[in-house]
Amino acid sequence: MGIHRKLTAIMFTDVQGYTAIMHEDEQRALTLRSRHRKLFNELTEKHRGTVVQYFGDGTLTVFDSAVDAVECALELQKAFRQAPVIPVRIGIHMGDIVLSDDDIMGDAVNVASRIESVGVPGSVFFSDHVNDQLRSHKKFETRFLDVFHFKNVKEPIPVYALVDDQLVAPDRKAYVKTKSHSSFKGAGNRGTSKQKILRWGGVLVLLAILAGLYFTFVENEKSPEGDGELLRSIAVLPVQNLTGISENDVLCETITDDLIGQLSDEVGMVKVVPKSLIQDYLDQGEPLQKMAAALNVGYILEGALHHSDSLYNLDLRLADAMERMYLWSERYDHVSGANVATMLQSQASGAISAELNAHMNSANTTISPSPTDNKDASELLARANAIADKMDKESLYQAMSLYQRVIQLEPNLSDGYMGMARVYTIGGLIWGIFRQEEAEKLSKEYVEKSMALKPTLEAYQYVLITKFFFDFDFEYSEEHLSLVAILPPFPDGAFYAVYNNIVGRYDEGIRYAENYIERFPEAGNGFAQMIRAYFLSDRWDKADSLMNRYDAKFRHDQFYMRDVAMVHLNMGNMESFMEMNNILKTNFLDNAAVHLYYDAIEMRYKGEDPKKIQEKLNLLEDQYNMGMAGSPAWFLAMYHFYIKDDETGFQWLQKSFDRKDVEILWLKNEYLLQRFKKAQDPRYTKLYNQMHWPE
Repeated sequence: MGIHRKLTAIMFTDVQGYTAIMHEDEQRALTLRSRHRKLFNELTEKHRGTVVQYFGDGTLTVFDSAVDAVECALELQKAFRQAPVIPVRIGIHMGDIVLSDDDIMGDAVNVASRIESVGVPGSVFFSDHVNDQLRSHKKFETRFLDVFHFKNVKEPIPVYALVDDQLVAPDRKAYVKTKSHSSFKGAGNRGTSKQKILRWGGVLVLLAILAGLYFTFVENEKSPEGDGELLRSIAVLPVQNLTGISENDVLCETITDDLIGQLSDEVGMVKVVPKSLIQDYLDQGEPLQKMAAALNVGYILEGALHHSDSLYNLDLRLADAMERMYLWSERYDHVSGANVATMLQSQASGAISAELNAHMNSANTTISPSPTDNKDASELLARANAIADKMDKESLYQAMSLYQRVIQLEPNLSDGYMGMARVYTIGGLIWGIFRQEEAEKLSKEYVEKSMALKPTLEAYQYVLITKFFFDFDFEYSEEHLSLVAILPPFPDGAFYAVYNNIVGRYDEGIRYAENYIERFPEAGNGFAQMIRAYFLSDRWDKADSLMNRYDAKFRHDQFYMRDVAMVHLNMGNMESFMEMNNILKTNFLDNAAVHLYYDAIEMRYKGEDPKKIQEKLNLLEDQYNMGMAGSPAWFLAMYHFYIKDDETGFQWLQKSFDRKDVEILWLKNEYLLQRFKKAQDPRYTKLYNQMHWPE
């Protein structure tokens, strides 16, 4: 045959845990391998494949068609499910190979092998090249998992799973959370000074730890399990009309329908029970728990509409049908008007979405291996993590109390300290619910304690975050950001988009935002940073297009609303800005510095009483005088620049710089400061030059 090149679909298979089976029961291992080979030969021939090599419990096969390879893999996994079950991983890639008489070579072979190695038993994983070949075949359903940086593979590889009732197709978020996807490439020393050598020494320690974590994950990989369908199913009961006005029956029905629609879109429930079925059970007078069991739903949402004076009140309660307990309840008020239904359901659905996601995350967390044998500490930790994910002031304080109890129960458990670090970092940096000095000091202390007990990837990221946002250490940040390409994905990749937007590398900011969105499409932060990058790089049409598409979807995501409201304001989209500000005031932290700034701007735009505007500015100044985080001096400066009171603006900008407000890091690219930057205003240039920006 000689040697020639060919575009080929390459499939690797491997029997999970075969060596351990051989040690435990040699006869069973041999039986499994014999059955594996028999089925493999039959089905490979049926689907026009060629077996290139058997190696122990694994195989290497090539196909002329990616569709043939995937069909063969699907049929193989179905056959391997029959007793005695054979736990097989399958990986497929399409690429150029070199064929000889007895071997195949090429990067594509290595990629296919790497994809198989990150698979789970009973699954079929493949690259984006294979997925592209399947797009025109409607019989195949695929699921994106993550982008992998494989060892000895130059480019990152997007990996997909085949979805079928008889296959294991991991949930993307669960898979990303529980697997380590990167292999490690060498990194050169960027400097020769003693300080840089010491820093890179720390990096080598980090890489060694990460390598240990990686191989621990590979040795212990398991299929994600869990009762996902029940967790993502809900019965929305008809909202009761308690207003005493029969005409409001239609209003209640409208609110019910809108809630169902919003929850389906925002939480992604697998099943929302039809109203007709629910009404049948209600008409029969059946208990709610019996209805939930019969309909196989995990949650029940109840609602009632009241009316008094000029207000409509919507009472909602969310119950865990399995645990027979209420998780959340709230009352929403709205002045009578034509848009009552829209306003009430839009206010409510975001809070319900947050509670459902938090509760489902908590439930999923309990499925994963517990970080401690102490059941009480483990349960407290799971609940604290779920509550902290809401990121509002009340939730952060609740989570902090729970983390403190975890530390009391398990003082040698790193997770409790890491939780406290998250609370002080996010609560301080973004929302300003702590004093700046307190937030900085305790955030660093808790990260250090967590690192000393267990140097996790998340802890290393928070070291980087504190170095950047509290210390403005660009040198440290630049060195460690350069490692992103060779490390497994950090828990919050949106940070890298923020960093690049701050330093003016907008294309990099967009790239990191896109990567984050691929992994977490239901989180608004990635979209917000992408919009911000397009806006700051003068691609306003692209930013506007994205906002038109995503504003409605993320109207209850405080990170998205906070940042994108700023873009709308600076682009002059005042109606959109004021709509977002109204949602922020209704659903989130009333007196965060950024919200007070937005209020003052809106009141100025509407021409309201200057005394009322001054009240907002006085609250910002009070926060500054009390030393609160959240950058009050910065936002006072921005307000005065907005109204063209530049002298007062620079006075507050200097105070913001001296206090090291986190927002001062936007000095280089803040839209309201560009006129001073272009004019080389000495007041601006003086501060700019003291920041020591990276090249």
